Amino acid sequence: MKVNLIAAMLSAAVAAGLSRADEATNETTRLQPVVVCASRTGATAERIPAQVLSFGAEEISASGAKDIPEFLNKRVGMDVRTLGANPMLVQTSMRGFGENGFGRVKVLLDGEELNNADQAVPNLARIALCNVDRIEVLKGPSPVLHGDGAVAGVLNIVTDARDYSQKTRVSGRAGSDNTFGATFSTSGGLEDEGVQYSGAYDYSRSNGFRQRSDYDIHSANAGVRKNFDNGSHASFRANYQNAFYEMPGSLPFAMWGRRRVSTSSDDWARTWSYGIGTDVKAALADDQWLLVDAGFSRRRNFVSWGGLWWSDYDYGYESFFLSPRYVNESDVMGLGNVFTAGFDFRYDLLATKIDAAAGKGKQRFSRGRHAAYLHDELFLAETLSVVAGARMECAANRWTGDYGMAGDASRRDWQGDYELGVVWRPLEGLKAYARGTRFHRSAFCDESSYTADGRPLDPESGVSVDAGVEWAFLDEFRLDADFYGMVMEDEIFLDPALPPIGFNCNSPAKTRRLGMDAGFSWLRDKVAEASLRYGIVHADFGGGRYHGNDVPLVPNHRVRAEAGFWIVDDLELKGGSSFVSSQYVSGDFDNAGDRLKKYVLFDVGVFYAPSWAKGWKASFVVDNLFDRFYSDFATAWGFYPARGRNFMFTLAYEF
Repeated sequence: MKVNLIAAMLSAAVAAGLSRADEATNETTRLQPVVVCASRTGATAERIPAQVLSFGAEEISASGAKDIPEFLNKRVGMDVRTLGANPMLVQTSMRGFGENGFGRVKVLLDGEELNNADQAVPNLARIALCNVDRIEVLKGPSPVLHGDGAVAGVLNIVTDARDYSQKTRVSGRAGSDNTFGATFSTSGGLEDEGVQYSGAYDYSRSNGFRQRSDYDIHSANAGVRKNFDNGSHASFRANYQNAFYEMPGSLPFAMWGRRRVSTSSDDWARTWSYGIGTDVKAALADDQWLLVDAGFSRRRNFVSWGGLWWSDYDYGYESFFLSPRYVNESDVMGLGNVFTAGFDFRYDLLATKIDAAAGKGKQRFSRGRHAAYLHDELFLAETLSVVAGARMECAANRWTGDYGMAGDASRRDWQGDYELGVVWRPLEGLKAYARGTRFHRSAFCDESSYTADGRPLDPESGVSVDAGVEWAFLDEFRLDADFYGMVMEDEIFLDPALPPIGFNCNSPAKTRRLGMDAGFSWLRDKVAEASLRYGIVHADFGGGRYHGNDVPLVPNHRVRAEAGFWIVDDLELKGGSSFVSSQYVSGDFDNAGDRLKKYVLFDVGVFYAPSWAKGWKASFVVDNLFDRFYSDFATAWGFYPARGRNFMFTLAYEF
């Protein structure tokens, strides 16, 4: 039934576009071409009142990163918590969010939302880095266009290349801890027919740097896209993943320094997932468009916790989404204008079977999330525009079975989100902006199922103010800086002080964040390059028992510096260093315990693309060069040691 609905929407929208294909003209619109897909309105980075970072395939390849989380950590300045270097469990966050910070970043893959209704992290291991055409990061809240959870920012990953040329890439990699991997990807198309295609398969395995930290991951995806002469298009995508991994667990602080040992002898997990998706853009008139995104995904997890109090969890998770929107680019009173009206619907269903030493049980959770929004971009002058929008969203939640709730429970939450911003572009490549937003996030279903009184948690809500500047100048330099302040109510935490062993709760007082994120980069191709990114944030409680205390798991300072130079045209040597300041462990709201220590890491890499062997590339990268012992995630009960010195050799051929 769900697949039929998707097919019906696809057919209707394509028909609308085809009916006008013969009437299309070759006129060039006054607006700039689409750059930032995460905007959902066809806006370029220069038109968005927010800090926007965009990285193309060449820049991603040249970074030396082995996967998306490592790229985000090094080039974007995001907080990345590795939890033992298992790619299936990596957490990413921004803007001073600690515990479950990944729930405040909306993650999109070719229009599909990867965030889950439960506390499972967005699965970035599903995406082979070499198959990514572009990574876009919108820093700061984006509640009108993206709704629930778009609190700290939006991460948009694009694999659809807009190129008809045939490209096939085969690569292999090998590194520390018996880590091996291979990737095959291909893309191309028939320009006369307007058809593009892409596909990729990635395999990765490792023994892990700790005892019992093996993983084995197979991922595949494919897509096809049909473009029409009038700018309409229709595409279809499919994906599949099969992953196995062991879970070595956290270590007690008394074992600090013994990063390779494991405290769990039998914990492991297996994941299968697959999904389909479509997106359609259909011309209703020369300046009016209908856009539709839709998809269905299914995930099954089997998690086994060993030991005396053993338990096996069998999770079945299904998600369906449908997002139509109407975009009108007609002038208003002689002024350029882009008006968007849209509707978002998403349905999530999580069913769990439990077989444990304490007994058997079943749990079931469902969430229907629907929203309507209006968004407008008005050009007061060629260099000045105003952006405004509003969204009304409802999340209907229901828990049944043995879910820790006070009997079967349901909750319906209505939230209103708003945005108002201004963008000034006085010179080519220069953008200054200011913006205010109101945003929200609903609790994960398993956050609400573990509360002291068995009642669901209130949604988080807050307001944010941003002001910043971006400047690309002299063809070689880029400068950006964003200053922000956020105040939130009902922020959700796991408080270990709640008897008897700690429970999730809404913060009894407001939480506050004040920060800056800035970067500078320079590149002269085949000569040298350098970059610096710095983030500072202060996150604390604005009242109550913890008034003035820092929010745990938030480092105040994060610095990343990189430099590289070409020894010859074919050979580049690069090095980088990262500094992360100290932070309180998760749950330490009293700020009474020891802090996770600050750390400085160094990495170095050699990149070789021989001109005499066209299409071949090789790289050798060493991370944590001086084998620094550190941890990037800890709770009141223990810490997760991070990986020591490690290396990766990659050889790729593209034809």
